This record gives sequence, C-alpha cells and structure tokens, in this order.
Amino acid sequence: MHASSPAPGRARWPIILGLALSVLAGFIGYAVFAHRIPWNAVAQRTLFIPDPRTLFGKPMLRVLVVGLDYDYTDSDQPFSKNSRSDIIMAVNLDLTNHRIYELSVPRDMVATLPNGQRAKINQAQSDGGITESEAVVSNWLGIPGFDRYVELRINTTRDLIDAIGGVDVDVKNSDALMHQGPNGPVNYDDTWGHLHVHLKPGLQHLDGGQAVGYARFRHDWCSDPCRIMRQQQVARAILSKLGGDKLNTFFHLRSMIDVANHDVRTNFTPTEELAIAMAFATVKPSEIHTAQVPYVADIDLPGYGDSILPDTAKRARLVHDMLLDPPQPVADTSKR
Repeated sequence: MHASSPAPGRARWPIILGLALSVLAGFIGYAVFAHRIPWNAVAQRTLFIPDPRTLFGKPMLRVLVVGLDYDYTDSDQPFSKNSRSDIIMAVNLDLTNHRIYELSVPRDMVATLPNGQRAKINQAQSDGGITESEAVVSNWLGIPGFDRYVELRINTTRDLIDAIGGVDVDVKNSDALMHQGPNGPVNYDDTWGHLHVHLKPGLQHLDGGQAVGYARFRHDWCSDPCRIMRQQQVARAILSKLGGDKLNTFFHLRSMIDVANHDVRTNFTPTEELAIAMAFATVKPSEIHTAQVPYVADIDLPGYGDSILPDTAKRARLVHDMLLDPPQPVADTSKR
C-alpha cells in the first residue's frame, strides 16, 4: 500500500489538542518561544541576546517535539498520565541560515523499543517518558540524538489559538488536500472521542476549538497523512498570525505566556528560548520546510493492531536532507 492510500481500520486515537505547531519545527520553535518577546527592536536595544550558534556551540539544533495523547476519567475529565505521544516531530533549526526543517513521524509507525519489543513508535513515551521517546525516535531515524525537546500537553493548540484571537485556515477535505477531487465540507461527530467537526470548505476564521477539530480530523479515505497535512496548515496559520500581526501578538502576550507556562514542558533554558526566538522571529514561510515519513504497508502488529511500516529509502533521504545535512543557500553573485 502506498502512503497516499487510505489506512483501513485504523483504531480511534484521540489526537492531542495540543497539535499546535504541528510541524513547523520552527513553528514550534517560534510559536512556543517567540511569543515571549515579540517586539524585537525593543529587546535588541535593552537586552543582551546571545547568538544561538555561540550559545549552543553548533550551527544546527535538533529538537524533538511531542504532543501527548490523552484519555478521559469517569467524570469526563481529560488526563495524560503515562500517555503515548500523539504527535512526533523532529525539528532541525539551522542557526546560520535561519531555516527550519520539520519531519513528522506518524505515531503508528513500527519501531523497536529498548527492550527489543516491536511496537508503535508512540509507545516509547508511555513506557519511559520523553527520555525514552528521544532514544527510540532518534534511533528509528538514524540520527545521533536530539539537543532539546518540547512536550506539548493537552489543549496546547486550542489555548494558543484562542490566546491570539483565532486563525485563518483554508479548510479542505481530503480530495482537495491530495489534489484528487473537488473541495467540500468537513463533518464528523464522535461523542466518545470528544470530536465534533462541522466546517464549510474554503478560507475562514477559526477559534481554537474549531481549528483543533479540523486538525484532528482523519476519518476518511486519506486518514493520518491528511491529518498531518491539516496539522501543518494550522501550525502555519499560527505562525502567520504571530509574525504578521505584531500588534496583536503584543496585546495578547500575557495570555500566550500563560499558555506556555501551563501547557508546555521543555529543557530549553529561558536564555536559550530568547536566543532562538530572536533568531527566528522574522522567518519567512519559504524558509520553513516540512515533510512526513511515508509508509509502504499496513500490518497487524500483535498487541497494537493496525500499524504501518516506513519507506526506509525515502526516510533516509528525508533525514539526510532535513536533519543531518540540509542544503545550504547559494550565494547570489549576479549583483557583484
């Protein structure tokens, strides 16, 4: 089965409402961090902001971004103790050229855990938290490891979008996303999964709940590949709002800081966050590169059900081009 084909029988997985920064490594790097100091000119005049290359001692920084899965108590309250990761993103921040590379890993990919067991890759988060996630994901990708992590808790995306006053999203069904047919409404109701999506097609302003519902939707023929594409749409919309409306960002700063303090856990220090935020505060959409690891087949993995196997050749190329040795910009000599 090709990656663009539907994944039949995929079990319901509540997608983290913190799918905020679904991809955009930099989205993540920017949306989670840049809100702390959006007024660059003031900061540069009044604060000493270290060059991130000097601060980290390297030209690139690899960051693991995970969004936590969750379940509900008998009283209908969400909880994420010992949860699996619902969103897995390997982000490479090019500190020299200020480019962002984000490679999404579908949570149903088959991986080998430290105990030698084959499982879905998101099981690592449940077994050993972020430490095991870093080890398993880096080994699965074939990279030396991650320099930092960002862990998004329940409702991160919804809270962030509401904090900035909503976002504009071009709502698309799977036919439109995959360029295989006309666009149409996105409608789905899952009372047990707390997912109710009723959106007309086309560009529209969405609040946090609507945007998250759209990004969570995968209940049609395209399934997870299109869900990741919708996550990327929402993440780009967040970045566009933060970077394109600085006055709005300034006036909502307090609310965004509250979201970061409540919903985000990371091992970036405050100084490192500030340095990254300032370095990528003016990043352009053309400087953000996103992709997802494709799969070649579905299998029934004992104990886990419907799972997917990666296209190892394409994965290796993506890892090389995005996480290990991204292409360097060519100098423009036409004006010399």
